[in-house]
Amino acid sequence: MLEGITAGFILSLTLFPGTVWLAKVGVAGTKQQVFAVGVAFWLSHLLWLCIAVPGLMMMTAHLPFIRFGMHLFAAFVLIYMGFKFFRSKRVERIDDAPALPSSWVLFKSALNQSLAMPMRLPAAMAILLATGVYINHPPEWATVPSVLIGAFIGVTWWWGQFTFLAAYFAKRVPYPITIKSLNKIRPFCAALGLCLAGIALFLGL
Repeated sequence: MLEGITAGFILSLTLFPGTVWLAKVGVAGTKQQVFAVGVAFWLSHLLWLCIAVPGLMMMTAHLPFIRFGMHLFAAFVLIYMGFKFFRSKRVERIDDAPALPSSWVLFKSALNQSLAMPMRLPAAMAILLATGVYINHPPEWATVPSVLIGAFIGVTWWWGQFTFLAAYFAKRVPYPITIKSLNKIRPFCAALGLCLAGIALFLGL
């Protein structure tokens, strides 16, 4: 379960544009609009992990001869993510959101955009590999439920807390403080991606 919690939290953390957008909706919108966006990102990450966890289990169980290749690809994905974060732009403003549509439209837009990101599934699998989930536990169907429960906790932990903060504090906290906090996520995710890449390679040896 611990590996699932870790993977769910880290995968959610790495959706940095989504976190920034949630903060902007918190500044410009209503609490209902914030919760709509937060639930959309929460749901999209759960869906990706519901695919990644059993998919990785079956690959590990039935394709052991490509084990090193899987870890090598995971390291490549994580390094790519790390460098993308290093090159990403700093957040300059959070009070520049355009006129916001209804909560339902915001929910559908956030969900569709998150599900349409091509790197989400490889990222989910790469992070799971870096946690060593199917090294610490046998790659069997009996392992999947506990990992998914952990993933549910991890995803809910990140999006739950940040949705709450955006809904109730985005308008109250001075914008420079929020911007400074958001900009701390970028280098942290970059360093985390590179560290996880090294762990994935080590576990694949």
